[in-house]
Amino acid sequence: MGWASMAQRMLGVSIRTFSEPTAAIDPDGAVYWLTDGVAPGVALAQAVFDTAHVSVDPETGAPVSSNNPILGVRLIDLPNEPTNRDRVQARGVLYKINDVQADGVAGVTLFLRKG
Repeated sequence: MGWASMAQRMLGVSIRTFSEPTAAIDPDGAVYWLTDGVAPGVALAQAVFDTAHVSVDPETGAPVSSNNPILGVRLIDLPNEPTNRDRVQARGVLYKINDVQADGVAGVTLFLRKG
């Protein structure tokens, strides 16, 4: 098993553990992917949503918080490569994709804005 497949499997375990509920369990709490912003979207089976984001300043090591929510997903779980035209609905709120940061192997963190 190569590095990429091991990273894919490990990321899958992490996302399944912390994922939002699926649409079958909680349709209102599930995460939906709206390609080009078109509703109703596709329910994502595995996605980790966080309403606020905290990162660490690499120069000072101090925590820097942001009010921007984030969504963590595996690229293979998305119906298309993320663009700023796509939208995400999480916990009943619609978000625009503000920034896309790939981890270089299997996952992506989407920085979101309401709207």
